Amino acid sequence: MQQAQQFQFRQSLKVHRTVSAFLKGFTGFLSILIIGCGSSLKLQTELDHSPYDVPMAGKTPARQYSDSSIFAFPLQTAWEYEASAGFGNGSPIVIGDVLFMGTLQGELHAVDIKSGKRIKYIKSFSPISSSPVFFERFLYFGTESTDENLTAINTDNGEVQWSADIGGVASSPLVTDNGLFAGGLDGKFYCFQPALGTVRWSVDTRSPIRSSPCAEDNAVYCANSDGIVFAFDQYTGTELWKFSTGNAVFAGLTISDGKLFVGSRDSNLYIIDAATGSLYLKIPVGDKIMSTPSVNNGIVYVSSLDGTVSTYKVSDGTLQWKFQAKSAVNTTPVITPTAIFVAALDEYIYALSPTDGSVLWKQHMDSRMKTTPLVWRNFLIIAAENKTITCFR
Repeated sequence: MQQAQQFQFRQSLKVHRTVSAFLKGFTGFLSILIIGCGSSLKLQTELDHSPYDVPMAGKTPARQYSDSSIFAFPLQTAWEYEASAGFGNGSPIVIGDVLFMGTLQGELHAVDIKSGKRIKYIKSFSPISSSPVFFERFLYFGTESTDENLTAINTDNGEVQWSADIGGVASSPLVTDNGLFAGGLDGKFYCFQPALGTVRWSVDTRSPIRSSPCAEDNAVYCANSDGIVFAFDQYTGTELWKFSTGNAVFAGLTISDGKLFVGSRDSNLYIIDAATGSLYLKIPVGDKIMSTPSVNNGIVYVSSLDGTVSTYKVSDGTLQWKFQAKSAVNTTPVITPTAIFVAALDEYIYALSPTDGSVLWKQHMDSRMKTTPLVWRNFLIIAAENKTITCFR
């Protein structure tokens, strides 16, 4: 009697595992089917590349968030676009005249950046909180789902080129000539062959990766939720060095002139020698840093959850100026020659003087903003929690 019950239990467990495996596989297949067939991303116009393209968050693998656009204030609203949901921390990207932006409802929108008219959108099952990446003819985006969470779409035909499971994607991937780099919530850092989706190498960092990587020369840099910063050889994945901060790193990384900038939840900005991994400077900023620092002309700009935007000389850490918003700032300051643009949770977008941080212009957006602004050819693009993308010029 007992043996029979044990046999029935084992058989029941075997059936349960078989059904669970089938359902998991079917869900992944259905996700690809909906993305690839139900909502093609075949564009109505060809993507014409230009020197003004912003193919990834921060424009280049160094993630410096600076642009040469010149602005005169006040700015005027050029258009507004209504999406179906709010937006995560990842900023939009632009290829040719097409803006790409993901939503927390799992939609990836393609919008004509000059008119604000929708071109196309696709639907996935899970939130897209990070920035997409464009390389050659492929558009890559990550979702926070547990299956098929990094997807490559061939924009020539709108079909899914490949998908991969890296435990969910909360950080923004980047691409260089050596590969597509992405950190997973499974704690692994991956290098993919961009066109094929094959894994060239992966390294287990042993903690979820929410910080967006950066790259310069032959090295790529990432950080995990344990506050460990890593440097890897882009081609081989060989660990070059690692450095420990005092708390988790959720903010993206920036590199400039051989120095790596890391914002930590321990309320410090770390400036690290990118070649050796040794600490160059440690600057206390007052509160947790949740967004990528931006760097230009020897000045680093840092926002924090106490609502401040602080600027420091990279050479010695001297404070240049500090701006105080009415609420937390968890977006990256965007640098231009005429203004530093800051989006805050107090529902305002600010244009600050690069010289002293004074307010040159501000605009109430009727909603909080946790998405880093995009500057493109004298356009300022703002995505807000009220599901609206607004273009100023």
